[in-house]
Amino acid sequence: MFAPKQIVFVVLIAISGNCAAQDAGARPQVVRVAFWNIQWFPGRHPFATASSERTQTASVHRDIHKINADVLGMEEVRDFSKATIALLPLPGMKVDVISNFPTREGQDVGQQVAIASRFQPLSAWIEMWKPNGALVPPRGFAFAAYEVAPRHILMVYAVHLKSNRGEVSEDIAIREESMRQLAAHMHAMNDAYGKLGTVSCIVGGDFNTAPDDSRFATEKTTRMLRDNGFSWCWQDIPFPRRISLPADKLFPAACFDHIFIRNGKFNSARVIEMSRRSSDHNAIFAEVQL
Repeated sequence: MFAPKQIVFVVLIAISGNCAAQDAGARPQVVRVAFWNIQWFPGRHPFATASSERTQTASVHRDIHKINADVLGMEEVRDFSKATIALLPLPGMKVDVISNFPTREGQDVGQQVAIASRFQPLSAWIEMWKPNGALVPPRGFAFAAYEVAPRHILMVYAVHLKSNRGEVSEDIAIREESMRQLAAHMHAMNDAYGKLGTVSCIVGGDFNTAPDDSRFATEKTTRMLRDNGFSWCWQDIPFPRRISLPADKLFPAACFDHIFIRNGKFNSARVIEMSRRSSDHNAIFAEVQL
């Protein structure tokens, strides 16, 4: 875990390559994962008052007890200290990596992504998306690798892709560019960690799109993952049971939060309903068999 001073960097946490997950003996190769966009935590707004920060923190602490996971990805947390505060009700859970993406124009804080776990990471870092001509994706990804069983590596990516607050075709193109960069990184990491044993990979977070949403019928963002051997957590689950972003006065209900896995299968997946005082997003949870 780290509090970085630069924007683009790589940090390796030096841990013995044969360090297995703490409870691998009790539950070999079964991992519980969750992701939650916590809406500008703390405060639910980039210019939050101290009072709104306290209100959201109290609500998040009541809700986060519902998440019983080994690995938790978080989006829209402000920094390492705030992410740590969010986790206080979860004994044994600690922040392994968090980004320090720059603030966007007109905002005083950035929207960061983090990965927390009950495991000891082999390595963890963040990277920003790289501009590609006129396409300039915001933010980037957080990455962590864990040895969840002897010679079985789990790579975890937490993402928060471009929102739909711009021109639709441009938003889609930006998300697709982010996914192309992520696919290249996953390929390189699979080759690197494959030297240590079997590799499984999880990608989760707020995608701001969905493979079966008619508004994004031509979008390839999630299709690229499925074309590369990933399974989707919501496959065959009816839409009303997987609404991760409830409707508001501006947007209809959506399933924008997803978990994808390669070299593993989903034993179960569900939405964890959260108070709107905590976030505009619900958390998502899956038990995976690697």
